[in-house]
Amino acid sequence: MNHNGNLTNKGAVDLFAPTSRFVSASKIYGRAHRGWLVLRKHWEMLVLLWVAVTFAAWAYSLLSGPRYQSKARMVLTGKINVSGDELYTEELINFLGTQAELLRSPAIQRRAMASLLAESLPASDSTVDRGARPDIQAKAKTVWKANFASGSAVDINAPPAIPFSIKVEEGSKSSTLDLRAIGPKPASTRRFLDCLMEAYLSYKRESLDTASTQASASLNAETMQLKSQLELAQAKLHDFQATNNVVFLQQQGAGAETHLASLSRELGNLRTDLKLLDSLTPEQWVESESSQGSVVSGQNSGEEAQARQTLANLQESQAALFQADQKMHLLMAERDDLSRVLRPAHPKIIKLSQEIAAQEELVQVARDEASKQLNLRHQALQLKIRNLESASKEWDAQAIAASQIMSNYEQIRLTVQRLQTAYDKTLDLMQNIDVRKRVEQENLGILDPASVAVSTHRLLTNMALATAISLLLGVGALFLVALIQDNFASRLELTEELSEPVVGQVPSISMEVSRPPLGRESLEMEHYEFLEAFRNIRATLLCQHNRGAKPMTVMLASSIPEEGKSTLAVYLAGSLARAKSRVLLVDGDMRRPSLHKHFHLPSGPGLAELLDEEISAAEVILPTSIENLALLPAGAAKRYPGELVLSPKWEQFLASVKPRFDYILVDTPPVMATEDAAALAPKVDGVLFVVRALFASARVVHGALDVLRQRRANLVGLIFNRAESSPCESPYYQPYAHAYHWQPEKPRLKAAMPASESAFNGGAASSNESI
Repeated sequence: MNHNGNLTNKGAVDLFAPTSRFVSASKIYGRAHRGWLVLRKHWEMLVLLWVAVTFAAWAYSLLSGPRYQSKARMVLTGKINVSGDELYTEELINFLGTQAELLRSPAIQRRAMASLLAESLPASDSTVDRGARPDIQAKAKTVWKANFASGSAVDINAPPAIPFSIKVEEGSKSSTLDLRAIGPKPASTRRFLDCLMEAYLSYKRESLDTASTQASASLNAETMQLKSQLELAQAKLHDFQATNNVVFLQQQGAGAETHLASLSRELGNLRTDLKLLDSLTPEQWVESESSQGSVVSGQNSGEEAQARQTLANLQESQAALFQADQKMHLLMAERDDLSRVLRPAHPKIIKLSQEIAAQEELVQVARDEASKQLNLRHQALQLKIRNLESASKEWDAQAIAASQIMSNYEQIRLTVQRLQTAYDKTLDLMQNIDVRKRVEQENLGILDPASVAVSTHRLLTNMALATAISLLLGVGALFLVALIQDNFASRLELTEELSEPVVGQVPSISMEVSRPPLGRESLEMEHYEFLEAFRNIRATLLCQHNRGAKPMTVMLASSIPEEGKSTLAVYLAGSLARAKSRVLLVDGDMRRPSLHKHFHLPSGPGLAELLDEEISAAEVILPTSIENLALLPAGAAKRYPGELVLSPKWEQFLASVKPRFDYILVDTPPVMATEDAAALAPKVDGVLFVVRALFASARVVHGALDVLRQRRANLVGLIFNRAESSPCESPYYQPYAHAYHWQPEKPRLKAAMPASESAFNGGAASSNESI
């Protein structure tokens, strides 16, 4: 958005572009600058916090009385392992940390306190039961109050509190614990630390005894249960042995297994024979003896042996078939040989055919006889197989019954053996626990007993701690203040937040309360950096014609009162006049006029009478002590100033005086306070908007600028007034101020200074809007 309130295209934004380190550094310096200004403005907060916290620490240190500190050290010791197995263990991941927490625990400290109170009682009362004697309890409380209460009020009916603070730290790169006890009395503090270590060791022994007792009780119950179960199992085993002959059953089972194995082998051989007979034909007798072992293809070695035996049994019955068939084949071969040379009707051929026919009948008879013998052999083998299968089933049932009985016996025997082993192991554990309970040592022992208690100088420590706490609180409060503030602390923040250009920055300087009227010589004697700021603004206005029409009528506006707008108008007008420009300074704030005070001129008649048409412009424009500078006072308004600003007489007045002046500067009321500035803004060539550092809220500044944009005002730029410098952000001219500073020679003192030489130097601090 430009200064006229219109949107401008600034180009596409690259969201992935890396952040410039210069921009980041500027933001860091900007935040540091704001922090420094907040610290300089609210440093009293730090002082008040420091006083409050340190006073509380001082009062606490005095009221709590002196404190004494005693030190001791404990070390992680080795111990003898009585047996090969660990029976009692503790958490070892952070062993020393656990022991330190035990030493800090209220339970151990109460034990130590009870021991200390018991030692403080008279010897005559040490042998009686203190818990049953009210007089002893009252005496113990009185002793505690006298030795440990440090003069504070204590309810004697309440249980005594522990007046000692314990600190336990783990040694660096060592297995040690450093103990410190802080208390009100040196002797009792030292003794309490010793009692604390003794109470810790006693607690550890009690813990071991308790664990051992619980383990012994559990193991004893387990032993009794195992013993009862073992006796029952042994009685069951004895009953089984009394009703069953275990030796006979074992032998019976072994014999049954052997007989079953033989039956299985015999049954297998018979099945092999049967399988061979099923595969033989009567003609197979013609096979040679060498091939009789492989009659059935695919048989294994056992089956081959059985096949040979079967063929041998059938050899006699098939001999006739073999001879008849052989003779038939010889005759057929002879006939075939003769058929090559003789006719079929030859007597020899006919005779051979008849003999072959007769031989075929003999072969058929032999074949039938061999088949009959094979069938008989097949039936005999099937009968043997059925008998063997029946015998195998009987022996298998007997073996299974014997095996079941022996399995039950073995189960009972193993149960007795298991219970006996568990019972023996439990007895061993009980013996080991009893031994360890008598000879077990502590893991942590006392390395250095409690030292002599010395004073802790708590006052200095508490004061240092209070100082650190107050600084932290103060810095946090200042950070919160800087975080919630939304005003402008630097020119960088103003540039980042507002779209209008910043045409000048006026530093914050101190000015005298009572000063002579503003004049040429007093203007030149002003602060160097202060005047340079106005010369910079003057140069900006003079160069405006390079970018367009030069604004001749310029209005100075601000969002709220006391931003230094009127003083800026006076000094800017003086700077323009010193540059040989004819300047008219108009006091447009008819509600609270102040410009006339800078020049020691009357406040009226002025602008109010001029706009009300009671007087002419020539009568109200007054010359000042600065050459080329004239002033139009505000006057005294007889009707609402907002209506006077809207009067057409205002535009007529501006048109009539423009030929006589190069610049007309108009001072106006704040934009957010009245309507006058917003109504006048469209009637001038440009508006210079003043923003005071660390004063006006950013929300209010945005609102005032939005009002001016809505009225179509030409915003020339922003002036950052009363800019505070800091070590983080020094003014750009600071390093060169001494070298380039120029001032005229001071005039000699005169008896009386004429009013015309009263200068441009004064009046500002007397106004409510000083720089």
